[in-house]
Amino acid sequence: MSEWLDPNVATSWLEQDKLVGFLVLPRRIAATLVAGDRPRTKLVADIGSGPGDFLEVLLDLFPAAHGVWTDVSTVMADAARERLARFGDRVSYQLTDMTNLADLPGDLDVVMTSRASHHLDPAQLARFYTEAAEHLAPGGWLLNLDHIGPGPVWDARLRAVRKQLIPPSDKAGAHQHSDALPSVTDHLEGLAKAGFTDLEMPWRGLYTCLFTARRDG
Repeated sequence: MSEWLDPNVATSWLEQDKLVGFLVLPRRIAATLVAGDRPRTKLVADIGSGPGDFLEVLLDLFPAAHGVWTDVSTVMADAARERLARFGDRVSYQLTDMTNLADLPGDLDVVMTSRASHHLDPAQLARFYTEAAEHLAPGGWLLNLDHIGPGPVWDARLRAVRKQLIPPSDKAGAHQHSDALPSVTDHLEGLAKAGFTDLEMPWRGLYTCLFTARRDG
């Protein structure tokens, strides 16, 4: 994750992000799922939040909620402060790596993350889910909207479809992944290892999946 300490990397990512509109629906699905089960949500944390667009959806839906924004990038912090400025002191900010959850509150209604955990290997992902679960209140929700790595056959199929629907960036320095991304199975197994028994993948679009899990209680 250290590459995100480079302002040029973060700035380039923000300029080239072509999935903003594509991810509106799964973010709303995630927030609405929580609202149906936990309508009095008061405290949410967005890990590796970037510009804060996922956190924004939750704060809009729960006007009494406080949001904890975390990310390692100062560029992302500046973008998030601008996007979330209208929420005032309803948002607090922590500059930290997504694997450092020690400073999170211990009674969160929601722990969420978006397009960040694919930088972890399967073992790291399972640890992340376990530590995130420890910060959830009973009945709290874990939401992860992220890219996955399919097998080679489906990778070729999905790449062909994506190329037609979401044209690749024409700018140099597009964000690349040198290692294989965790698979759907890695995510579901990691959630199970973290103790979640109530879990589902309610949305998928090509390489991007919404994983949801509710802590018992």
